[in-house]
Amino acid sequence: MFHRTWQRPLGTGGRDATLAQVIEAIERTTPETKAELAGAVGISEQYLSELLQELKAEDVVRKGYIVDDGELYASSGEISKLHSNRSDAVDGLANGTTGNRGTEVMALLEPLESVTTRQYDAARAAFFGENVERSAQTLESLTNERYSAVLAELKSYTLTTDWPGNRVAADLSTIATNLEIVGDRACFIADVVDEEGTDANGIVGERMADIFTSGAQINEYFSRIFFDCELDVHKQLREQEESVHRNLDELFELVTAYDPEMYGYLVTITRALERTIYYWVDAAELAVQLHSGLRPDHTEI
Repeated sequence: MFHRTWQRPLGTGGRDATLAQVIEAIERTTPETKAELAGAVGISEQYLSELLQELKAEDVVRKGYIVDDGELYASSGEISKLHSNRSDAVDGLANGTTGNRGTEVMALLEPLESVTTRQYDAARAAFFGENVERSAQTLESLTNERYSAVLAELKSYTLTTDWPGNRVAADLSTIATNLEIVGDRACFIADVVDEEGTDANGIVGERMADIFTSGAQINEYFSRIFFDCELDVHKQLREQEESVHRNLDELFELVTAYDPEMYGYLVTITRALERTIYYWVDAAELAVQLHSGLRPDHTEI
């Protein structure tokens, strides 16, 4: 099916702009009647009926005034354009020039992902008593700086991009926030390790190592989906996530054999790891939707 871009051109009117207004009004006001929707858009019910017929023919709007997210994302055509222009945006930021706001956001998200991954690696190293050049805590200020830069650019992107493009901006903001939370979880893990100062050995240590490794792999899958548009790895991500879920279940059973103090320590670390992985998987699901227009099934954990 042919998909037009349901995005109202800035500063222009006409039928296409009104169609975008109708979609936006449905999305924002969830009207119960045609009269209510016509009033929200500021057009006659007769004209609204004509526009709704067109939108329903395109499968963008379904019965009961519901916007089909899949069709809407497929027709907005934002994220893959950002992917294809990302290298130009990176060069532009390095040279101090400005271009498309969306591509600049993508260019800023990569270094944010990079530093939060380094924080995660540092938290893993702390748990296993390894040395790192910079701890998760010392990297936190850099994470906050890069996160703030993304949000500032997203604000500009939102102001200069009409709906539904600004919905894409909101999804990008969620992805950025997920990454920042990963950094916070890494700092939390490192702090708990520092306070406890006790090593987990044997089968529990092995399972923790497996979970840390799986988390790093899931982050790699997220990056390949989001930054490189490799949507086919989503299946591998889900398989890895299911494996992590099984390991977590087994780990919770194993830690009950420890004394209460060690049990509390291990459960705290495990829960933090579980949430870290959740935020990466959630970001990957958003990335799939932004690229393809299809929202994958929700995660297991």
